[in-house]
Amino acid sequence: MVDLEQVQRTVVCTSDFEELQEASSEWDQQYVQLGAGQFDGRLELTQVGSRHIFREVWGKKLRYQGTAPAGSFGFALRLDKGSDANWVGQTADSDAVIFQAPGQEADLVSSEYWDSLVLSISEEEVFSTAMALTGGGDISSAFYGVLALKPRVAQNLRQYGHEFLRQSQLKCSTNPAEIARLSEQFTRLFLWELAQALETHSYVVEPSRYSRLVKQASDMVSGDLTGTIGLLEICSELEVSLRTLHYAFHDVTDMSPAAWLRRIRLNKVHNRLKHASADEILVKQAALENGFVHAGHFSKQYLQHFGCLPSETLCSSRNHASHSFVSISSNQNT
Repeated sequence: MVDLEQVQRTVVCTSDFEELQEASSEWDQQYVQLGAGQFDGRLELTQVGSRHIFREVWGKKLRYQGTAPAGSFGFALRLDKGSDANWVGQTADSDAVIFQAPGQEADLVSSEYWDSLVLSISEEEVFSTAMALTGGGDISSAFYGVLALKPRVAQNLRQYGHEFLRQSQLKCSTNPAEIARLSEQFTRLFLWELAQALETHSYVVEPSRYSRLVKQASDMVSGDLTGTIGLLEICSELEVSLRTLHYAFHDVTDMSPAAWLRRIRLNKVHNRLKHASADEILVKQAALENGFVHAGHFSKQYLQHFGCLPSETLCSSRNHASHSFVSISSNQNT
């Protein structure tokens, strides 16, 4: 039985994608902003013990890498009807459920706008629920990949998800027992629909070759301390042609490799400035560390991508809390 003191709701609204990343503290994750312009995001999280049910909105295209809370499965269903996303090399349309198994690293490239319902459910609960729903058959080992649902099923789950979030907003602080009951009910319904869909579907679990190439190239640039690794060095290291690299990035990210890698470098500068005080680093120094040698050109690219100047990011690190609003409610009326 769930301790009612473990029933709580958290809401975060922010213009900084890193703040949204850090709001889900039990997830080991990293966000990279790919879409140009100022970010706008929101998180509505209801936590019942180890079970998390939340809505997350990204106003810009992001790349998400990481793992779900320790010992838990992660599931995501789009609430919007936007363009396709890419999950470890597999296309995920608006009626698809994304599965993330415990300890398995995610690699998601979202659409330009992303609005999703996310569930984090303990391995024990998934196993016991799946066994009960299938009459003794364990299907939890299948929960890693992308599964396309029938539009009617996907829409029903969206409606149930919206209703749970609405009830959580109304009752989390006044009736935590009801929220705990509703969260269990919704989780069982969600897993039941997945179990039904899995009986008639098969799908690829392993990341595609193109997805692996994109990850390897991105890791090379992310770990580059000199800012000198370019496309030729990547092709040489990975033993692929520039054309193959281009095809891989277009397939997985819908971007050219040059644009993708430039945005990774911009994110590295953003992260460096975000977590430094003004007396620790100069903007020019952070830019040079990541291969930007022309200060004026760099500042223009940074402004276009993040909607602010690099100096503004550096200054905002002094006043971190000014960019977000956080509300936490529980049965203790905190």
